[in-house]
Amino acid sequence: MRGTLLVSISSIFDATRSDAISLINHLDSLEVPSSLLVAPHIDGNWHLAKDAETSAWLGEQRAAGRAIILNGFDQPVKGRRAEFATLEAHEARLRLTGATRQMHKLGFDTDLFAPPRWQLSAGTLEVLPEFNFVLASSTRGVYNLRTGAFTQTRNLSFGEGYGAAKWWRRNIIKAVERNAARGRVVRLSVSARNLEDKKTVADFKKAVDRALEVGAEPKDYRAFL
Repeated sequence: MRGTLLVSISSIFDATRSDAISLINHLDSLEVPSSLLVAPHIDGNWHLAKDAETSAWLGEQRAAGRAIILNGFDQPVKGRRAEFATLEAHEARLRLTGATRQMHKLGFDTDLFAPPRWQLSAGTLEVLPEFNFVLASSTRGVYNLRTGAFTQTRNLSFGEGYGAAKWWRRNIIKAVERNAARGRVVRLSVSARNLEDKKTVADFKKAVDRALEVGAEPKDYRAFL
């Protein structure tokens, strides 16, 4: 049985967009679709609504069929607790209301959700259907909110609060190869903040190559619907 490879990129904003585009172009050349994790605010300083170039580029990506995943409301600066990691339903509802309203105004309605650092509280999971989300992803796996089905598959991240040291990257490459060879779902993600480091980029590409070499089929998160 063939495995499945899912690749995603987060923290895309003005300072990281060019590095993200370079990686996306490389993945496209391999026919590996990349899902884009997008938040209306990042670190309290960057606002998608005020970044016309990033907004226009994301619009082009969406029009081309790229999967756009809401990645929270105010993606937090490194060191703070992940935004949706511990929220009760009421607090999650307030943040999701703000996020979906702002994304709607910008023309980026999406029914796919993944919280910052993939840390999803039970309260957040509970209220997502109220906002017409049909898919949610966490560190543990992927939830089909239409059917209630859950696919257990660990996310393997470069950055995104999980670090990108050489030993960590090496372990991820091994895990990708092992899981893909066993016909499992491999979820590989990277923060665009880390793409300025050439070694990180090279190892991310190597992880993708290893998955493909052992027969993993590249898809995006919409494959779970």
